[in-house]
Amino acid sequence: MVAILAVLAGGIAASRLIKTSPYFRLQKIQVELKGARFLDKAKIIKLSGLVLGQNLFEIDLDQVKNRLEQDPWVAEVFVARKYPDTIYLKACEENPVAMVATPKGIWLVNRKGVLFARAPHQLLKELPALVGLSKEEIKRRRLSVSRSAALDLLAWLKEKEDVVPPYANISQLKFEPDGFWLLTRDALRIRFSGNTAQELRQAYRKLDCILVYLYETNQYARVKAIRLDYPADKAAFAFKKARRKS
Repeated sequence: MVAILAVLAGGIAASRLIKTSPYFRLQKIQVELKGARFLDKAKIIKLSGLVLGQNLFEIDLDQVKNRLEQDPWVAEVFVARKYPDTIYLKACEENPVAMVATPKGIWLVNRKGVLFARAPHQLLKELPALVGLSKEEIKRRRLSVSRSAALDLLAWLKEKEDVVPPYANISQLKFEPDGFWLLTRDALRIRFSGNTAQELRQAYRKLDCILVYLYETNQYARVKAIRLDYPADKAAFAFKKARRKS
């Protein structure tokens, strides 16, 4: 019993020593940002609530993580101690793939379908708009699961540079009960259907081949709409009416 009490006393003393030792005081906050455009290291440090001089062992890492996650632009956070005097923070910034006009302004939408933040002015010309959402989706600020394949397609296109039309040329996605229309910035309308991300990617690759053919044969300017909601090897075209010569 005496030995047990001695061990406990030693443990308590060691704990007090660790929590009061200047050797374990927070001297440095190390920040790593991924995909940062609207976040910066100073903002992350401020959001964390960390104060230099705190004892490393008395810092609640879960609380730090929760404080950082309150910012809508913070998508993911990792917090760790680096002994003897450093806290390491890694934050991934949200990556919007589209925007939505609501009665309360224009909101950004991420790959998961969450309307996570109001759209900064500089993004209004960069992102495609989503049209045809229900009032319930707008109210709860989350798109229905049925839209997930379309959002995955946008996220996939945003990372690619070798497909036509490129992400930068997409103006709008207009949802309908059985698919959606994609509108380009030069007014071409493309009808998609498909329930999975793989199906939509395959359709987009088919579209890429079609548009390359239209460019090479100088027919692109004549086409106003393309329907891809046909079997894999087929598509339909709608051509602009020829202008009458005066």
